[in-house]
This record gives sequence, C-alpha cells and structure tokens, in this order.
Amino acid sequence: MKKLLAFILIALPLGSFASIVTFNCKSTEVLGVHKFDAKGIIVIDEENIVEGVMSLQVQKAQANGSIQIFEEIKVEGTRQHFEAGKITINAFDQLTLKSSDTYIKTFNLLLDFKVENASQVFSVDNFLYRSNCEIESTK
Repeated sequence: MKKLLAFILIALPLGSFASIVTFNCKSTEVLGVHKFDAKGIIVIDEENIVEGVMSLQVQKAQANGSIQIFEEIKVEGTRQHFEAGKITINAFDQLTLKSSDTYIKTFNLLLDFKVENASQVFSVDNFLYRSNCEIESTK
C-alpha cells in the first residue's frame, strides 16, 4: 500500500484542489454470483476526474480454483456524487473507471451504496463480478 500512496502523491497535481480517497470492496457469498474483493486509493480532482491504483481479487461463482489476483492496477475515470435523498436515503459516490490491466475492462463502483453487491467489475471475457464497496478515508 505504500507504493500506492507514493504513486498517488506523485500523480497529485500541484496547486489544485483534490481529494484522496481510500476504499475497500468486500464480496458476500451469493449463489451463482461471480465476486470480487478490492482495495484502492484514488485522487479525485475538482472536475471529478479520478486517477489511482488498486489491488483486485476476482472469483467465479462456485469455483474455488478460479481465483485471480491483480496487484497495483492503474485506474482512471470519473466520479459522480449523489446527495442523500436523490436516489436513495443515503449519499453515495459512483466511480466509473477504466483499467490498465488487459483482463479487466471497466469498474462501476458504488461507494457507500446500501444495496447488496451493487458494485461491478467487467472482464474481457464478459464475466461480471459483484461486490460491496465502502469509503475507508477521505483527505
């Protein structure tokens, strides 16, 4: 994680307003659902542009031997913030990200969204992995 923080601090543009967010995604066991766990750190600038790095573990449904681990994936994309009461009772953030990895196509992460397994990772072989993601800290 120290490498991730160093990368983010280097990528952080000087003289501009930005937030550093760490997040964690933890899957639950649901029959027939492909799942993922992730941990990441991102920088969100004043225009809601996102850059960061994350580690990711994906597993196909009911296939214990299918675990794949990806370390230090570079991601970039956008953030959209939804205020409490707009869509749900609670506020949440949506991260729409592209990956530097050749297997992972895109991420649709809903941070602090209270619906089970709402966050998604899409792979090049058209598998959809699901998880629950929460913000750990914001600076």
